[in-house]
Amino acid sequence: MQLGIDLTASTVRLAVTDGNEVRHTATLPHAATRLATLVAARESLSAPLATKITGVRIAAAPEESDLRLAGIGLIRVAPPTMPALRPFASWPGATGESLRARSALVDGGSDFVGNEARQADGAELRVAAERLTAAGADRLIVSAAGAPSAPWLEREAASEIAVAGTAPPGARVTVAHASGGTGIREREHAAALNLGLADWGADLARAATEAFPNWEIGFAHGLGGFGSGAELMRQPLGALHGVVRAAARGVRLVTGEDDFVLALADRGAMRLIGVTAGDVDRADVERRWGIAHNHLALDFVECDSTPSDVHRAPEVQRMLSRRPGYPVIVVDSSGNGSSALEFATALGVTHGKITVSLERIARRPQGSRAGGDKAAALVEEAITRAILAGAAPELGLTRTTDVRPLAYVADPIDTVRVSVTGAPA
Repeated sequence: MQLGIDLTASTVRLAVTDGNEVRHTATLPHAATRLATLVAARESLSAPLATKITGVRIAAAPEESDLRLAGIGLIRVAPPTMPALRPFASWPGATGESLRARSALVDGGSDFVGNEARQADGAELRVAAERLTAAGADRLIVSAAGAPSAPWLEREAASEIAVAGTAPPGARVTVAHASGGTGIREREHAAALNLGLADWGADLARAATEAFPNWEIGFAHGLGGFGSGAELMRQPLGALHGVVRAAARGVRLVTGEDDFVLALADRGAMRLIGVTAGDVDRADVERRWGIAHNHLALDFVECDSTPSDVHRAPEVQRMLSRRPGYPVIVVDSSGNGSSALEFATALGVTHGKITVSLERIARRPQGSRAGGDKAAALVEEAITRAILAGAAPELGLTRTTDVRPLAYVADPIDTVRVSVTGAPA
């Protein structure tokens, strides 16, 4: 049996599942701290039920108040470019000003398809890191133009900074290509948001471990809807999408519907997500907190409607125009627990799997099959990441590969996408 916990701003929902069978649901108030809330959830279970539970799965998403961007610095390795493309150019207000003051440009990088890749000069990297450290940076991001086709540009620059000792003692140096897709600014944004949410992820993982010391613990996270505590701390931004996927999975369990528009209530607003064939529809870029990023992006919009009138909202009508005949299903966790749909997220999080998807740009060698060598290497990287995220290789891993030529460039270039999915250990 699995215990699913849905931690929202207003309530705490519990659901115990045995496969697809629901054995127990309950609604609890928040306690003074997150740890106390999770302990209360454990203690609310009857002894006979608790002895049959083998794991706990927690669905929780960070709020704007959880984001800590102070101390984050960015070094971009790229050719000189126009001001509109400079780091954090689109970030609003004082936050944007602060991040821009802790960013630096170092010449190097490559174009989108990896032509003429140039490693950053070590001396320039050290000077940039020292300047950002003096400006208050204690967490550094290294991004590079062309990293989807030449990720070594970021890895070697990060290594140069770490080996030189120019980063602050104990500072975290991360590479941007591990946090997003192909757009350099969106990768930088996702990396900054991940670092800014690191304390939130670590606190949630720590509280869960203390509250449930003898159970396997997982979290709503990422494309498959599940991640380990270590994965939550590495990529806390993925919790946003994990919660959405848990809610969609729970709706399928409750209603039996595969195609629907999910209206997820969140702090007085509604988040609208299209679900087709049981999978959350994806888009290229998501906006969150006014910032564009492409980290596990979902196709969703937000509106100010209430649960009772959301069906009439113009945003819903636009979504239905692309999905004719789809029902609109509301999940609102602020009720009194009388509806099974109020427990959809708690139910769905107990059925999550680990999915890792990676994308690279690869040059096709003369006479070789499209993306073959790069795809094989990328599959191995995705398998490694899936295992680190909590997948059990002995239970089997599903692999998919998608290689497509880039028709808008003259060079023999492919976009290589791979996905690996597995059950939690």
